[in-house]
Amino acid sequence: PSERATVVLVCAAGFVLCAALAAYALARSRSEREDLARTELVLLPLASFALLGALWFVEYRAVGSAARAGGLLAGALAGVCSLWVARRFAPSFALPLLGTLVLSLGAVSALRESGSALHEWLNGPRDPGGASKAPAVTSAPLPAAGDRPPVVLITVDTLRADRVLGDSPARVPTPSLDALAADSVVFTQARSAAPWTKPALATLLTGLSPLVHGMTNRRARLPDEVETLAERLRAAGYKTGGVGLNAHLERAFRFDQGFDDYAFPARADFGIGLGARVLTRFFPTRYPGVFPNTTAIAEVAVAWIRAHAREPFFLWLHVLDPHWPYEPPAEWLDEPEAEPRRWGESEMVTAVQAGNTKPGQAERERVAELYAGEVRYVDAELARVLATLRELDLYERALIVFASDHGEEFWEHGRYEHGHTLYDEVLRVPLFFKLPGADARATVDAAVSTEALTPTVLDVLGLAYEPARMSSRSLVPWWRTPAVAMTEALFASGTYYFGEKRAVVFDGTKLVLELDTGRSELFDLRQDPRELHSLVAALPALQAEGLRLAADWQARCEGLRTELGIQGDATADAGEGLERMLQELGYAGHE
Repeated sequence: PSERATVVLVCAAGFVLCAALAAYALARSRSEREDLARTELVLLPLASFALLGALWFVEYRAVGSAARAGGLLAGALAGVCSLWVARRFAPSFALPLLGTLVLSLGAVSALRESGSALHEWLNGPRDPGGASKAPAVTSAPLPAAGDRPPVVLITVDTLRADRVLGDSPARVPTPSLDALAADSVVFTQARSAAPWTKPALATLLTGLSPLVHGMTNRRARLPDEVETLAERLRAAGYKTGGVGLNAHLERAFRFDQGFDDYAFPARADFGIGLGARVLTRFFPTRYPGVFPNTTAIAEVAVAWIRAHAREPFFLWLHVLDPHWPYEPPAEWLDEPEAEPRRWGESEMVTAVQAGNTKPGQAERERVAELYAGEVRYVDAELARVLATLRELDLYERALIVFASDHGEEFWEHGRYEHGHTLYDEVLRVPLFFKLPGADARATVDAAVSTEALTPTVLDVLGLAYEPARMSSRSLVPWWRTPAVAMTEALFASGTYYFGEKRAVVFDGTKLVLELDTGRSELFDLRQDPRELHSLVAALPALQAEGLRLAADWQARCEGLRTELGIQGDATADAGEGLERMLQELGYAGHE
């Protein structure tokens, strides 16, 4: 049964058993009031303890050997106490039954983790980053480790480009990212291939359009036919690790392809039940959060880097902040006491997305302030990771790539959050390449796509790949031979909410098309960067050109799917726990 169904069943059983105890005690009270007093003092408190214990093990998903042992011990203790009391006071069989119930639920809690425990027993303990070991991959002899620079890919969820680039009044102070940008080739007009995490990061890690890899719904799984950046680097002799947090990136969806160590979440996830929240509230050091926060993810990343500093490695670090809920530590807010707490509730986000709740201007501004606080917090934690690379003399010779999966909309076009539109507040993202030896530093204003990240990394490292099997060209010519660099049309797709949309950016123009209705918008990005004035009626020839490009692109994507052998849609059964995590992130509903 599902976790929620179990809670209902346990509550119902508890009420029935308590009612039975109350009826039994009432019957005893008519003849032996002295015994009744002892019964009330011992039986009913113990019964209450047993019921609360049962509910606790359902709501708090025990993780680790110690937690499983504690669950079994608590159940066994309740059972022993029940038997002892039953023998001494002969209060029928009701109380031993309650003890047995707690013991059974403790055993269930252990069985839920048995797969992980068996894996750990067979494959050895987890590494310092908390990720389990994958089978080794053999490869041909490779050059010395010193000839292969470390590769670090840092992706920040939901980070708008205008919060860390340019001179926008909304730009947030980010000293560590500014320092990284100063050592990098920075693309100021980079756009994501999709407006939400799963398709956007699948594209970033494969170099394939969402229409090719098909990761455009909540349960989609990365096809086995697709070769990821991690698989390519592991074949080249790199130790590969992925750490971070986002329910869309868990193993069930096959983002772990090619990673020796893969920890999503980066450390033990203490669940989203009542028990986990109580632990977080009263024992914040031992249980620092329901989900690992950015601090915890940075700590795991630092430990992983230290553990593998002497070998060529590829580390993908993904932090969930500044994704909703906007809850930065108080020190990153000018007025922490003004935080609207209801913005931490998934129901609030759903209501705003649906238009049932209409925040006023002051509340909208406060939401933007909370988002900015999260960006500042992320910058401070990423500084620790970059400092570790410098401390270990890895920074200078490393290839460090910084990007975001998508941006965030704050009512610029009447909507909030992401996943439902293809305007630039959602598509424009930061994209930096800090090259080995920092032999190139530049600012490139050309429009480019995050589809180009994988071929660019392979090009920088000198690793062979087939450009025809990628959705975009390498960006290396933009800093090596700018005179021959070519601007190509950019495409975006894969909306999560409402109808499917497509976007095409070409010649400084952007066409946004709604497939369900046929409605389209056309914007001159140079004269109208906020995309407020559609030119469809005034420039029908440009609209026609955009539609032609979109049709050609779709045909090319279908051909590439056929060439790669991708057939149908691969979906994964996320499971009850993962479904709840997705809903906690604001991805409500079922498909």
